[in-house]
Amino acid sequence: MTADEPVNILMVDDQPAKLLSYEVILRGLGQNLIKASSAQQALQYLLKTEIAVVLVDVCMPELDGFELAAMIREHPRCQKTAIIFVSAILLSDMDRIKGYESGAVDYVPVPVQPDLLRAKVRIFADLYRKTRQLEQLNTDLESRVAERTRELETAAERLRESEQRRSLALVAGRMGSWDWNIDTGDYHWDQGQHDLFGTDSASFRPTTESVLALIHPEDRARLAELRQLALEQGRPFNTELRIAGPNNETRWCVTAGAPTLAPDGRPVRLSGVTLDITENKRAEAALTQANVDLELRIAERTREREAAQSQLHEMQKMESLGQLTGGIAHDFNNLLMIILGNLNLLRKRLPDEPRMIRMIDAAIQGAERGATLTKRMLAFARRQQLKPEAVDVPKLVESILDMLSRSIGGTIIIDTGFEKNLPPTLVDPNQLELALLNLVLNSRDAMPGGGRITISVRHESSDVSRPRDLASGEYIRIAVTDTGIGMDAATLKRATEPFFTSKGVGKGTGLGLSMVHGLAAQSGGVLRMSSEPGAGTTVEIWLPTATRGTDTGRREMQPEPVEQTQHCRILLVDDDFLVMDGTAAMLEELGHRVIEASSGARALDALRAGAKVDMVITDFAMPEMTGVQLAREIRQEWPHLPIIMATGYAELPDEEASSYRILNKPFLQHELARQIADALKQNANLVFLDAARRG
Repeated sequence: MTADEPVNILMVDDQPAKLLSYEVILRGLGQNLIKASSAQQALQYLLKTEIAVVLVDVCMPELDGFELAAMIREHPRCQKTAIIFVSAILLSDMDRIKGYESGAVDYVPVPVQPDLLRAKVRIFADLYRKTRQLEQLNTDLESRVAERTRELETAAERLRESEQRRSLALVAGRMGSWDWNIDTGDYHWDQGQHDLFGTDSASFRPTTESVLALIHPEDRARLAELRQLALEQGRPFNTELRIAGPNNETRWCVTAGAPTLAPDGRPVRLSGVTLDITENKRAEAALTQANVDLELRIAERTREREAAQSQLHEMQKMESLGQLTGGIAHDFNNLLMIILGNLNLLRKRLPDEPRMIRMIDAAIQGAERGATLTKRMLAFARRQQLKPEAVDVPKLVESILDMLSRSIGGTIIIDTGFEKNLPPTLVDPNQLELALLNLVLNSRDAMPGGGRITISVRHESSDVSRPRDLASGEYIRIAVTDTGIGMDAATLKRATEPFFTSKGVGKGTGLGLSMVHGLAAQSGGVLRMSSEPGAGTTVEIWLPTATRGTDTGRREMQPEPVEQTQHCRILLVDDDFLVMDGTAAMLEELGHRVIEASSGARALDALRAGAKVDMVITDFAMPEMTGVQLAREIRQEWPHLPIIMATGYAELPDEEASSYRILNKPFLQHELARQIADALKQNANLVFLDAARRG
């Protein structure tokens, strides 16, 4: 309500003339004048309208002024409304007291003095207006106070939330905050700072000295220097440092601070945060170590790959040499077949003249040496036909000790050392004897002034001692050790290469160790060598043990006499005419009739044309159709026809090797006769069994 806004004046009187006179008197006040002719009408106005002043006649019918005033005062809305009594009768003091008790604020006697009435009404109207303005001001003030209070509470809540978020962020980020009052020297740490330093917030008092005491000794000087520069230059700082707290745990932290400057530019405070980066440092150290480990593994893998590539290259080279050597040995065996076959036939036909017999025998011995050489070449190429048996190695060594001793002379002693209760090993005994002979001869050549050779045999089943390139299992380790001149690393590395020898010209073929290496590999084992100049050499042959129950009997080294067989018609197949002529001559001398075929196709043509034969002897390595392919065709059409496979090296598949009788080149006449007799006997048994099944 404004200062000039009119208020409502209620005039109550049962006489219209008096109401009109009041209206005339008060009209000049500029207020809203409301007339009521009864108490009931006055109450209706009061319930609906804001009334500032009420003029009430004391004497009225139904309800007098006192009763109306009391009713007005009972209503909450009108408890402070100004009531002026107007009375034409003289009122006593008791009446006035009653009026005041009823709620009257003043009395106006009749006749009414206009100025007095106007003055009193104006005063109470202004009082009402001021009261309303004050109430409005109070209401506005209360509203502003309430709004401000809400703003302060909101700001305080935001501050609390911000402080809570800051605390949570510091805790989550392993951080703490600190503050240093430069003037007073007082420090303030939050709980996060205490947690980082491992101190108790209730008992630890941070000071310059106590804080520095918790810093790693190597970091204290740097921190003090940075803090001093921040104070002198008024610039922020940050640094890494280590905390050596009371729990003896060293933690890495980053601390950052900034000065607060007074108006004159003087620093008065230094505040900042501390961040725990221990896990980062550990992760960084772990990553560095992982990188180092990775580099080491890469280097190791590179070395292994290079070694593997070198080994592969060496294997490829050895394989190529093996293929070349095997091919040469095959061709050489064919040549020796021609030479030995014809020399033996010629020797039988020569007259008994000693000089000529010696010459023929020398030629035969030379050819036999060539045959031995080809056996070594085939052993290196792993293309020899092995006949593995369960061999008692100590027994085999003892059986050839006399031969070995005669081979090395009297200046060298052979010792043996055998482990007891050794299991047998699976190996071709003849080839093992030849291998041991080669090793002993090599040791002899390495000890020109004499010495000692030790042959030891041990059972090995541990993965620790077993060479890495051997599969897990049980092995027999045969070691030949000498006290000779030994070999340097370069010579040792090449010792098993074919045709490499450290002996003088004409004193070695360079195939002895290659043959032993090939035998070991082809038998499922491995060859290992160790040597040092002046300290002798040890050669180890690792061979797998034989399964229990395998027969360990030895076949006789000398051939048994061949029983006389019936004369046969034999189909002889060979692409080398000279070999075929020599073989045919031996067969004819044995009394057999020979039909010759220079290829597999011609042999099949002869059979299909009706040639009656009792046996087929075919070369294995032939162009267009091999001996195995020819044998398969024959088996399809003539299943009971015996077949002998002659080969310079046995490169037959495992399933094929057991299907045919193998005759190794070069062979002698008695070996040929033995194979023919065995083949006929075996075929007769098969025919009998087949007939029995059919019958």
